[in-house]
Amino acid sequence: MAETVFSGANDSHMNSGQQSSWANARGTVSSTAPIFSTTATNYQFGVYNVKGGGRGSVVYSVVRSYFDFDLSSLSGTATSVDFKVYSDNLGSTSTNGSKAYLVEATALAGNNTDRGNIFSSGTTLGSSFGSFTISTTLGYHTLTLNSDGLTAVNNAIGSGTLTVGLVGYYDYNNSTPNTTSTSNYNKFHIYYSESGGIGTSNDPKLEITLPTGFGHKVISVAAGSIGKINSLATANVGKVNSVD
Repeated sequence: MAETVFSGANDSHMNSGQQSSWANARGTVSSTAPIFSTTATNYQFGVYNVKGGGRGSVVYSVVRSYFDFDLSSLSGTATSVDFKVYSDNLGSTSTNGSKAYLVEATALAGNNTDRGNIFSSGTTLGSSFGSFTISTTLGYHTLTLNSDGLTAVNNAIGSGTLTVGLVGYYDYNNSTPNTTSTSNYNKFHIYYSESGGIGTSNDPKLEITLPTGFGHKVISVAAGSIGKINSLATANVGKVNSVD
C-alpha cells in the first residue's frame, strides 16, 4: 500500500544573500536568512551554490529549500520511501553541478531563522538521506531514501513531522563553488506546496510504501490500532477465522 504525503505550508527557500566568504554564505545552525520565502510557488534559485562578483570583488551565495511532512495520521512501518520534488537544473550539467542532497533538518519555524536548520549544531549536518541527479527536464525528480531516511520516516509515523533540507553538492560537501561560467556550481529550479493552487500536481511529496494485510476491525478495535493478531503482525494476516 502506498501513501502520498504532501509538503506543508512552511516549506521555503532560505537565501544567504551575497557574502564575502564561502563560510559566511554557508553559515551555521544559528544563521538567519536576509532573503527568504514561505509562500513562493516556485523559485529558480531554490538550490543555489555559486561564486560571483565583479570589478575585483568576490561574493558567495547559498540557497536551500526546506520541506516538512506531517506523518502523524499514518500507521504501520514503512518499507520504502520516495521523496519527489518538481524541479529542473538551470545551471551546470556536470556530475557535481547536477547533484542534490536531502538532509534531515530540525523543525521549521516558518521564518528567517530556518536558514541553518540542516545543521544539528555548529556546521554539523543532520543525517543524509541520500543524493540524486536533477536533470534539465522540468518534472518530478525522485530520491529513494536510504536506511537513515527510512528510519526517520518510521520514527515520525503516527506521531510527528519529518523535516528535510534540499541542498546542492557544494553546500553539502562544504566545497567552494565557482562562477556560472564554469561547471562548478549548482542552480536548481524548485516548486513548493503553493505551486498547485488548489491542486497538488507540482507539490513536493513523499510516497511511502506501507505493508498491507488484515484491514478490518476486530472486536470493535480499528485495524490501525492493532499491531498483531495471535503474535502475527497484521501485515502478515490475510484472514481471521476464514473471514477476509
